[in-house]
Amino acid sequence: MEEIRPVRSVIAEPISNASGEVVTGQVAAHQSINLAFRLPGKVVERSVSAGSVVHAGDVLARLDDTVPQQTLRTALAENATAKAALEQAAPLKQRAAALLTVEAISRNDYDDAVRRYKTAQDQVQATQAQVRVAQEQLGYTRLMAPEDGIVTDRLVEAGEVVAAGQPVLRMAADDGLDAQFDMPEALAQSRLAVGMTMKVCLDAAPATCAPAAIYEIAPDTDPLTRTYHTKALLRATRDMMPLGAVVTGRLSVPSTPAVHLPPAALAVQDGKPAVWIVAPDTLRVFLRPVTITRYATDDVVIASGLNAGDRVVTAGVQALYPQEKVSLLDEADVRP
Repeated sequence: MEEIRPVRSVIAEPISNASGEVVTGQVAAHQSINLAFRLPGKVVERSVSAGSVVHAGDVLARLDDTVPQQTLRTALAENATAKAALEQAAPLKQRAAALLTVEAISRNDYDDAVRRYKTAQDQVQATQAQVRVAQEQLGYTRLMAPEDGIVTDRLVEAGEVVAAGQPVLRMAADDGLDAQFDMPEALAQSRLAVGMTMKVCLDAAPATCAPAAIYEIAPDTDPLTRTYHTKALLRATRDMMPLGAVVTGRLSVPSTPAVHLPPAALAVQDGKPAVWIVAPDTLRVFLRPVTITRYATDDVVIASGLNAGDRVVTAGVQALYPQEKVSLLDEADVRP
């Protein structure tokens, strides 16, 4: 005669509620700009530090300009020489034209005068271009703020030699603030979405709060922390929420329907969580894999794998085997 094992069980009842999530993050610049020289060279001056407020056009650092200064002087001298040659060639061309009309010189002599004049013109234009380039190169020895903002980091010191394009300073543009968070994997994958709003408060002054809207969620999880870096645009000023301040973000997110079970209901199938289901018509049990979103001392939260009305064994699961016939000692609805 087949032995019938008595078991305790509950009826699965998925519950869906809006849950309040609280995460910790930091205030950051909405737009961070790396500033670099266009030329290689030795930094001879850095006139700002982290925290300095700057305005568009302010000189923030300078390179040694000895070579660009010499290049500019040479270009100016060559341009002056070319202009002097043009000033000499112009009247000679005019005189040659006058002499040609009275046949006092040959056509070849006139053509030579015109050629010398055009050569002098070309030389003036070429040396003027060299002057412009030299002036630009000299200007590149000064690193200027592209817009209003605040310096957030200095990456080199005076006396260091830098390559062209190597970041020297980092600044936050004066165009808004972000609250940045590392969201838990379960939250980011299932319920977080761009456009969600949240309430952001200073950790050091919880009464100082501002609204924010999520505009960017990292497409991939951080391999070390298993979190998703998330950015929300803050509606706050820097006086209210300074850069680098620690903040807490509170958002209300819809939860997916979930079932709460006692930890004793969990079994294992192929190394993954599972529960024993009692077939209502035969009272025989079978394993079903489930997805767990949260473990707690008194319950576990099952996100998927169970349907409303499933009868789940809650005690003695380690002794069960597939298709074993059971009898029900009691039953209760599963509640959060």
